[in-house]
Amino acid sequence: MTPKERVCTTLDHREPDRVPIDLGATMETTVHVDEYALLKRHLGIATEREVGVKHLTAQFGVVDREVQEAIGADVRGTEPITPEQPEIRRRDEYLVLEDEFGIGWQRPVEGGLYFDMYHHPLAAASIEDMRAYPFPDPTDPRRFAGLEGTVERLSEGGRYPVVFDNSLGNGIFQMCNQLMGYDRFLMALALREPRAFWLLDRILELKLALWDEVLGRVGERIDVVKELDDMGTQLDLFISPEMYRSDVKPRLARLVAAIKARAPNVRMMLHSCGAVRKVVGDYIDAGVEILNPVQYTATGMDSSELKAEFGADLTFWGGGIETQKTLPSGSVSEVIAETRKQLDILMPGGGFVFAPVHTIQWGVPVENLVAMWDTVREHGVYH
Repeated sequence: MTPKERVCTTLDHREPDRVPIDLGATMETTVHVDEYALLKRHLGIATEREVGVKHLTAQFGVVDREVQEAIGADVRGTEPITPEQPEIRRRDEYLVLEDEFGIGWQRPVEGGLYFDMYHHPLAAASIEDMRAYPFPDPTDPRRFAGLEGTVERLSEGGRYPVVFDNSLGNGIFQMCNQLMGYDRFLMALALREPRAFWLLDRILELKLALWDEVLGRVGERIDVVKELDDMGTQLDLFISPEMYRSDVKPRLARLVAAIKARAPNVRMMLHSCGAVRKVVGDYIDAGVEILNPVQYTATGMDSSELKAEFGADLTFWGGGIETQKTLPSGSVSEVIAETRKQLDILMPGGGFVFAPVHTIQWGVPVENLVAMWDTVREHGVYH
């Protein structure tokens, strides 16, 4: 099978020749830039070329084709270009920047691995303030410079499936939290303040405009579109299932419907971290076909139960091994054992693309990474 045939077969909930592998097709299936440099050296791939950054604040690396080929990755991906890269300045012991939404991020100069939020520009904003706020333009032509050629290059004449990853901010719900601050937005939502709903609708409008532009350009040439909205901590949802269904789900459903109307051929992926079991059925109702990252160590996210309850409707893209303990701290034998266990749970009947639970962070022994991918290629074969 070609990589595209392999991925499309599993997305159809049929068993291909082996489990497809993703490394680097999305922001959440890539590698921290510092870890990635170590991986390249370990694989004997030239490191003279500077490691590209896929997501500046999180420091996710751009995975080169040579590395994807070396580990047997089956998927390629791209995303819009940020029209203007933010200026990184030093303030005391931190490096600081403002993203295109005006959110402030900071990273310790010494020992910092990524940027954390420290400023929420709409923290005290009224609806009038929000209406006057300079939100980024989702249709800025600079976002799509060379897009058609990039997709053609990545697909290699249809050999590889292509994921288009939305990098205009974050999810509908999550973007509101980041703009106002989690405490303020969640309180405003709980108190049913009109400004909370205005902001949800404004973010939805931006996303609708972005996807209309993207799909108008390359909708027939991409295979998966990815949206994101982290709805869970590791213990529970940020809001009740009832609030999710009344306030967030209808907006996600409208977004998915617009995407599918513009490009009926694409499959809809949603990245949602944490303990989201209570609303997985709602994701399906809203039109989601692929769930990432399948954080199976979070409350209620048992892989066997998820596969049994939702496996007929969802492809699980991730959940191959957890990235907090086993992958960074386990022995090679423990990595192999957990990878085999997750394969045995998630691969039957198709509907599974292998990736770890979220991005591979700095500090993972490279031997563990190689053992993980070797195990997928050896144990993830269908008979």
